[in-house]
Amino acid sequence: MSPSSHFLKIMECQGRWTCHSSTWFLILGVFSLREIQAVHHRHVGQFTAVGTAHSLSELNAINFIDDVEIGYYNNIQNQIIVKIPWISKVLGIDYITQMLHLLVDHEQHSLWTIQYLAKNATDPNRNHTGQLLADCEIDDDIKVKSHVHLIWDGEEYYRIDEEVGHWENLKPEFKKYKHLLESPFWTNLRKQYMDKYCVDLMRKIVGHSSLKDNVPPEVTVSHYVSPEGSSILSCTARGFYPQSILLRWEKNGKLAVWGKETSTGILPNMDSTFHLQVTLELPPEDSGTGYTCVVEHIALKTPVVYPVPEKPTMEKPGIRGLGIVLAVILVLSCAGAFIAWKMKKSGSTGQLEGPFASSASLTHLPK
Repeated sequence: MSPSSHFLKIMECQGRWTCHSSTWFLILGVFSLREIQAVHHRHVGQFTAVGTAHSLSELNAINFIDDVEIGYYNNIQNQIIVKIPWISKVLGIDYITQMLHLLVDHEQHSLWTIQYLAKNATDPNRNHTGQLLADCEIDDDIKVKSHVHLIWDGEEYYRIDEEVGHWENLKPEFKKYKHLLESPFWTNLRKQYMDKYCVDLMRKIVGHSSLKDNVPPEVTVSHYVSPEGSSILSCTARGFYPQSILLRWEKNGKLAVWGKETSTGILPNMDSTFHLQVTLELPPEDSGTGYTCVVEHIALKTPVVYPVPEKPTMEKPGIRGLGIVLAVILVLSCAGAFIAWKMKKSGSTGQLEGPFASSASLTHLPK
């Protein structure tokens, strides 16, 4: 059924007190279609300042969009290095110059912050590391998430969710600095960066071109039966880019809620691609036949249907027990080796004195 047919079916129910339950599944289908059509992007900026109570030795900034590095800044070089050439043309020299000025100003703010936080340090020459981690996300060009994390010497002490709008203190010893973060100066600085350089910069870049070629997912579907008799269906998509993807279960071509569904969520790989696994646990009376995993991704021209294997693989309940047995054997082996060593050291061939004196005779252990 096409999306327009879905909407027509829904419209037929308007004005009635009740509708058939299948209509609600059609509504879910519409939202699923919207989900795959919505393109999701995430921009992360990390600023790291290193210095003492007297001076700032280094300031670095690095930016990623969809886990792809787009550029970095170092105060020693005093310039922004753009990793992908066409991005410079898209942003323009004026925009990049504004960013450079912001980073230079950030150097002064970082120096002041480190000096302020380290002023009571026992060793004034000790290097401290202050980090600001900012991330924002958009779906279909609409900002959906925005966070800022503040980290001092490797420990996060403050964070803010822009939707909530107030700083959350994570370290009691830093609570006394909250009034600084809520001052007009830091509030305006944070909003300026998050709106103009986190969200707008991302929109400019992803609106022009993809940061890397679209990569279709490699999909595998498995089916096994648990010791309790439930059918467990698993659909795994690996190595896809960009991260927007939809995996859904259908039975005999129909969309519905068939059992308990769990998902790993979309997770990043080391090569800037992503992976996702969705699992469906069915009741024992459902054999799992007729199910398919339907995958939609921008790199696929049309939704691809992956059938679930008709013949399930029985879960081997002995595997888990075998692991426990092997662990016990390993512990006993280590204990036996220790006892044998103690016996050899004491020259005894009978029972061992000390904490193991009540143990059985060890005369049959190899010497």
